[in-house]
Amino acid sequence: MPYELVGKLKKQYRSESTWYSHRWHYIEGCILKAYMDSYEHFGEEDDYRFVKTFIDGLYNSDGKISDIKPDTYNIDQIRMATLLFPLYERERDPKYKQMLDLLYCQLDTYPRTQSGSFWHKQNYPYQVWLDGLYMGQPFYVNYLKTFAEHKTYSDSLQQFANARRFIYNEQKRLYHHAYDESRQMFWCDKVTGHSPNVWGRAVGWFAMALVDVLELLEGEPADTQPMKRILEELVENMLPYQQPGGMWFQVVDRTEHPDNYLESSGTLMMAYAMMKGVRLGYLPQEYLVYGRRAYEGTISTYLREEEGMVLLGGICRSAGLGKKPENGQMRDGSLEYYIYQEQVVDNNGHGVAPLLMCHNEMNLLSRKGNAVESLSGGQ
Repeated sequence: MPYELVGKLKKQYRSESTWYSHRWHYIEGCILKAYMDSYEHFGEEDDYRFVKTFIDGLYNSDGKISDIKPDTYNIDQIRMATLLFPLYERERDPKYKQMLDLLYCQLDTYPRTQSGSFWHKQNYPYQVWLDGLYMGQPFYVNYLKTFAEHKTYSDSLQQFANARRFIYNEQKRLYHHAYDESRQMFWCDKVTGHSPNVWGRAVGWFAMALVDVLELLEGEPADTQPMKRILEELVENMLPYQQPGGMWFQVVDRTEHPDNYLESSGTLMMAYAMMKGVRLGYLPQEYLVYGRRAYEGTISTYLREEEGMVLLGGICRSAGLGKKPENGQMRDGSLEYYIYQEQVVDNNGHGVAPLLMCHNEMNLLSRKGNAVESLSGGQ
């Protein structure tokens, strides 16, 4: 198993911005999280400097980040702010705290569904996407944990419970991509509010949100047992759809479609959530084998080296619902949409970020004395 290629990709990805942009954006935020995790787990100073240099370069001469729009409600812009916590903890530079305060204050007026969940975006009213739990909740919980005088996490806990209540399909025992409380969007089921299909990466976002927030809530005054049950249920219900090579399809349960494909980002997000969930005791030990199988299966299927460049393939470049603001594309959430209308690309951050997060988890397992040889025995 070419584990060394993952390490090589990590160094290449950090050394030049071929595959990402220098911007305040959730994709870059996920990439940087993988490097910051590496620093926090293993003391990799080069990784810390990469993150700090990237973030510092986004500040303007007024000491603010121009890309942050406090008057625009978009849960995606919250994701990257999680990087400011470790930067502020180490540097004590007030510019980091200023941006944390700005985004936290925005949550006070952030529009919500009747059940109390954040809308995905201002231009997606009454909609909750699974993606949004990962974009907003780790920041929300971490801010309260770090700065609040009186800590209460009931709001976040309720928003996770709402996702289970409104986006989970009891018949399929799987999560749909999103839910429209108003039942007005053309893509939603008028009875359930569900989007039509089970998109693998959406489930992966939710799984990562669960394990990361559970970690933040360790030792805090919060009843996390319901979240742990949601996590274990999610993993258990996804396992019947894990393919023999370890991966999941782009549309998880439509395995019969000849053009449905094994997708890297959703698979790696599930792998990360399972490995980390086992490591921290939120999932039974037996789930570790499935997480490793997903990670190793993705490497075997899609990781390669061409002309000295390491490439991860099989990544859905983007997917969403409704009108895409950038180009007006109407995304209906159909099977055909997920399979045919979004590009499959190499080295996009949606896939590389969870690959590097899994790499961190495998290194942690190795340090704990667990063997990390390939389950398949191949090279």
